[in-house]
Amino acid sequence: MERTVSAAEELIRTKTTVLRRIVAPAGFAVLLALAACTSGVNDLATPQLVPAAPPVPVITSDELVGKWGLGSFRNEADLARTTEEARRFCNNPYIITKGPTGGVMMYLADQTQPSEVFVKTAAGRVYIGPPGPAGVIKDRQITSFQNGVMVAAWVDPTVTARYGTMVFVRCPDGTTKTTATPAPAAKPATG
Repeated sequence: MERTVSAAEELIRTKTTVLRRIVAPAGFAVLLALAACTSGVNDLATPQLVPAAPPVPVITSDELVGKWGLGSFRNEADLARTTEEARRFCNNPYIITKGPTGGVMMYLADQTQPSEVFVKTAAGRVYIGPPGPAGVIKDRQITSFQNGVMVAAWVDPTVTARYGTMVFVRCPDGTTKTTATPAPAAKPATG
């Protein structure tokens, strides 16, 4: 059974032969791969949709400093309930302070003393962890940061199994001043 060569395949074969004579072998492999991606006749008629990457939560070390209610969950369906529970823990907050070299002081898994950790990014993801590359085993990946709520999952699955995914809820700063209504002036006694 003889296979017929389409016009598109013949065109690619001709271009490949010409490129083989002109381009270095390493460059040829790259060009050949690119040509294969766009060689189909219907490629232009049906655009390929690339799923959008989730937005990277923008966060700085300064935004972490303060008091936070803290909770954790293991089931994604419990996130809303856990957020409300964490908000209630503002009466006994998790306190994040500035670190000595630009990071912040937070507890790492299974440690009794806080360590300086840093906001790090890699491959479109944001992490909080000790100095060094992002996404290492001691890091937490920030999966959400909005409206005063930060969700951070441990990179180490064994730590996640023990502690769950952490939910931090920004506590009110307590500096809101309330103006007291002055007491009414006492009326002079008449007699």
